[in-house]
Order: sequence, then C-alpha cells, then structure tokens
Amino acid sequence: MFKKYIPVIVCFSIVILFTFSSIGKSQSRHINTYPNLPAPIAEEKVLITSAGQATESSIMLSIADNLNLEADYRPRALGTDLYDYKSVVIILGFSANGLSHTNRSFQEELTRTKQLVREAKLEKLPIILVNISGVFRDNIQTWQLFEQTAPFADYFIGLKNMKKTDSSIQMLRENSVPVTLVTELDDLHTPFNSVFR
Repeated sequence: MFKKYIPVIVCFSIVILFTFSSIGKSQSRHINTYPNLPAPIAEEKVLITSAGQATESSIMLSIADNLNLEADYRPRALGTDLYDYKSVVIILGFSANGLSHTNRSFQEELTRTKQLVREAKLEKLPIILVNISGVFRDNIQTWQLFEQTAPFADYFIGLKNMKKTDSSIQMLRENSVPVTLVTELDDLHTPFNSVFR
C-alpha cells in the first residue's frame, strides 16, 4: 500500500524543492519597460544628432529612412539649428576619434549637448534619447552625456546589454521618461516608429 504513494511523494518533494530554490532569484533582475509607446509623441521633420560623436548616429538615420521619416542627420547640431525641426533624436555615445574630427573638447561637447536639449525644451520639441552602443561605449564620458540629457528626454530607447542598465532606468524613471530596451539593432524599428505613428 505504501508503494502506491511513492510517485506522489516524489512529485510533491520536487515541487517543494523547486519552489524554495527559486525564491528571490527571478524577480531581482526584471526591469519593466515598454515594448513601444502607446501613442505618438513627436512629429516630422526630425533632427538626428549625436551626443559624444559616436558613429552609431548614422544607423538611426538609416532606420528613419527605412520608416520613410523626414529626417536630417547633423552630428554637430547646435541649439540655434532647431528652427526647422519638430522633434530631436539624440544618439548617446562618446568616441574620442569622432570628437577629434570636430576640433572640440569633451567639455565643449557637453556644453553643446546641454544647450541643445535646453533649447529643444524651450521650443517644446520632444527629445528622444537613444543609446545603441550598449557595452561598447559604456565609459564615463557617455555616462556624463546621459546625465546631462536624461532629465530632458521624453522617451528613451536603448540596448539591454548596457553595463549601467539599473542606474539608467532609475534615473529615467525619476524623470518620468518611458523606456524601451531592445536586444538587437533590428528591434529598433518598432519603438522608433511608435514615436511618430
């Protein structure tokens, strides 16, 4: 008679073992983000610019072209250049090589970026902040650029493989900025399109 209950006891023991072994593990790394925006927040004509002069900015122009968005790529845009645009997309990523081609120091790039986002806010232009460099440009300069721009952003799109994902998300949430994290560059089309349509 005892042999009849052995499979039930074994199954029950396994369930209890898995329950206790998984407590506290599954919820610690989960970050709640949007798959895309529920409604558009920006209009065309779009200014795509760089904060840090990383070459990844040209990828966003290619995506904008694929989505048939009217956009200009101006990596060195200033706050005075916003008169012709209805929204601003800023690509984060510091590149020492890219910056050397501008004859500008990093401090001057920080100042340019700060003036650009402040002018965009004064003009009531939506700012979409994008970090598609992931771990490849996770340096102190990129983080400083992020800290300068995050409080002004209306939406953030980034890669899941950023080193400071938790800190970035926390800062964005403190400023009520919706966040979408994607796994690959091919996944950028949907959230970027949701900004405009």
